[in-house]
Amino acid sequence: MDAKAFGTFLAETRRAKGLTQSALAEQLHVTDKAISRWERGLGFPDINTLEPLADALGLTLAQLMHADRGDGSDAGQSLEDFFSLLAPSHIQWKSVFNAMFWLTVGLAILILLTCPMMVVAQWHPESSGVLEPRLILPKPVVCLICIGVSGLVTQICKAAEHGFFLHSFFIWGRAFHPRFFPWVELMFHLVYIWFALCPLFAEMMILLCN
Repeated sequence: MDAKAFGTFLAETRRAKGLTQSALAEQLHVTDKAISRWERGLGFPDINTLEPLADALGLTLAQLMHADRGDGSDAGQSLEDFFSLLAPSHIQWKSVFNAMFWLTVGLAILILLTCPMMVVAQWHPESSGVLEPRLILPKPVVCLICIGVSGLVTQICKAAEHGFFLHSFFIWGRAFHPRFFPWVELMFHLVYIWFALCPLFAEMMILLCN
């Protein structure tokens, strides 16, 4: 995108929102000189500033990146904006990971309260089709392992999602492919969720089979 066109669009949108350069700079935690440079077409905002800038101006990320406020009288625009809230990119993945971790903790407490002192953590099907216990462990050990694995996976997921490379990749992908890329992002997170669900599956099998 042309820096001059972006700067003109930014200045017009800021004035339409009734914001001064200083007020906008304060919201973004940058200097008013940086805002001035962007509006004069002397540079672009840092990639990590794009989302806060779009929010401050009341725009979507795609509108900001394409310098288009969408002010036309398209009757379907408001409906499209409503359904865009249901896109996978709007899912609060951090909350999903946290919920799975605390559910793992809750099931671990349930195991401690209801199961015998030694629990079967692994079953093996015999040739007769009967499941036989293969790995028997003290229940505190099993619970600590499940909680530890869940916590580790959760932290890895959060670090990967908020790392500079992936964070930048998500921002650019959503800006240039607003319809297709959110589903790519969804598949990416589903892989992480599968790993985060493994301790939960293990605990549920222990509760069912002991």
